[in-house]
Amino acid sequence: MTANTWRIPLPPLCIFMPFYTIFNRTRQTWIATRVELAHTAHWRRVGLLKHDQLEIGQGLAIPGRSWIPFMAIHTIGMKFPIDVFFLDKNKRVVGLFTVPPNRMVCVLGAQCVLETAEGTISTSSTRLGDEIILTIN
Repeated sequence: MTANTWRIPLPPLCIFMPFYTIFNRTRQTWIATRVELAHTAHWRRVGLLKHDQLEIGQGLAIPGRSWIPFMAIHTIGMKFPIDVFFLDKNKRVVGLFTVPPNRMVCVLGAQCVLETAEGTISTSSTRLGDEIILTIN
């Protein structure tokens, strides 16, 4: 099994990781245009802890593992709240949360998590069941 079970397009080996864009196909709205991929165990551990804040348009995509039937994230040690999108294997939204610092959220059936700036859920008008598209910039 590979870490890319959610089929996020991975680039060939390079010096830096490209950014991804996230588009809500159902609502025809942009969710984020500068999203990093947590593609290694190190990036999963670090997550957004290296940031002092996130601007609208920034985010982090965390692909799931096919043998784990849920996704969970935490904001322990973070300095700011985030909007979190949980997606299933069909890239449909199965969970939406604004998570303050020092909290944990888990969603059964999720296979990918998108962590974005606070306010992104409302500005993108995203709702449960919406279809999301991720592409490499």
